[in-house]
Amino acid sequence: MLHLLAGSESERKIDLLISLTRITSEPTIAALKLHYTTGLDLERCAARHFIELSNLMRAQSTLNNTMGVVEAIKEIDWEKHLAKLAAANVRIAQLETQLETQLASYQLTDSKEHAA
Repeated sequence: MLHLLAGSESERKIDLLISLTRITSEPTIAALKLHYTTGLDLERCAARHFIELSNLMRAQSTLNNTMGVVEAIKEIDWEKHLAKLAAANVRIAQLETQLETQLASYQLTDSKEHAA
């Protein structure tokens, strides 16, 4: 599965992803950045940086796999945050019910006092 879109990624994001891999070749890194930040096709990026297309494609695969792991981690964190949000919503609903009950009892007390 492709997680990165050619021409749609920031250089900072690519730098961070590369830092999580063993990709160290400067020409390969430059070609990846070119591809993902400008959308230039892989063949031209490889040619522009004088590297083999197969090496660039292997690095691309590594980068996409790394992004897949990052996305999986984000999904776990998102589920955790949604669970916290759901618990907070339950607590808010309970507090609203308590407040409504309390207000209703005050209104009954006020009505009795005015009737007397």
